[in-house]
Amino acid sequence: MSEETATPQAVPERKTFGRKRLTPGAYTLDLSAAADLPVMVNGEPSTFLAAYYKLSDSKIQEMPERASVREADKYITEAGLVVLACDWRLLSEMRTLLDLARQGMPPGEVTWFYYDFDWSQDADVSHDFFVVHRGEVVLEFCNFSSEDPRILNRKHDDNPIWHSRPYFDEAFERYWYRKFYSETVTGQLMVLRPDEPTLFHQDRPQTRDVVKDIERITLIKAYRLLWVVVSLLAAIAFPLIRELMGVVAVLLTIDVLYRCWATRKVGE
Repeated sequence: MSEETATPQAVPERKTFGRKRLTPGAYTLDLSAAADLPVMVNGEPSTFLAAYYKLSDSKIQEMPERASVREADKYITEAGLVVLACDWRLLSEMRTLLDLARQGMPPGEVTWFYYDFDWSQDADVSHDFFVVHRGEVVLEFCNFSSEDPRILNRKHDDNPIWHSRPYFDEAFERYWYRKFYSETVTGQLMVLRPDEPTLFHQDRPQTRDVVKDIERITLIKAYRLLWVVVSLLAAIAFPLIRELMGVVAVLLTIDVLYRCWATRKVGE
C-alpha cells in the first residue's frame, strides 16, 4: 500500500504597497492583489474578495470594536454575527473598506490621494492618503503599511481618446491637493510641519527672515547717518559751501527720520 503525501496548498503571493514612496496623484480601488488571499468566515475557508462582497452586501449594524493582531474581527449584520479571521493586515484593510461602505461611500466610488510617507523606529513604513467622495474630502487620514496588499492603483490613462484628457486629469489632482492643504486640518498641518515634507501641487509659503530684515534696515539707517556726518564735516572744513552742506545735512536727517518711522514695525 503506497503512502500518499499531502501537498500543502500554496498561499498566493501578494503585491504589497512596498517600502518606497508612491507616485503622488489619484488612486482607485483594485482588489486583485488581495482577492484570492485566504480568510476564514465563521470558521469556513474563503477568500478576501468573497468575504468583502459578503460583508459589503450585508447591512452592517456594528463594526469591530478594536483592531487586534491576535483576535478575529466580529461584524454584526442583519443576518447575524460574521466572524472574520485572517492576517491582521487583511483585517485592517477590510475594516477600512467596510467602514467607508457602511457610511454610504462604496470604496469603488471614492478616490484616494497619496500625500505622505512615514516610518517608525521599529522600521514600519506608512503610506498616507486622503479620500474624496462626491465633491468632498471625507477622510483626511487613511494609511497602509508597506506589507499591506496593494489594493489601490494609480489612475492613469495610457491612451486617452481626447487630447485634453491628461490636462484635465492633472487639473483634477491639483484641485484636490490644494483643497486638502487649504481646507482640512491634516492638510494645513502638513504645510506647517517644521520638517517641511513634500507638498504636491502646492507652493510652500515663504517665511520672512525677521533677523535679516532688521539687519538690512539697520545698515541702511547707519549708511544714511554716515552721510549726515560727512555733510556736517564738509560744512566745517569748507566755509564757502557751509550753507549748502548744511541744507544737505538737514535733508539727509529728514530722510533718516522718515525711514525710522516707516520701518518702526519691522520685527514685530
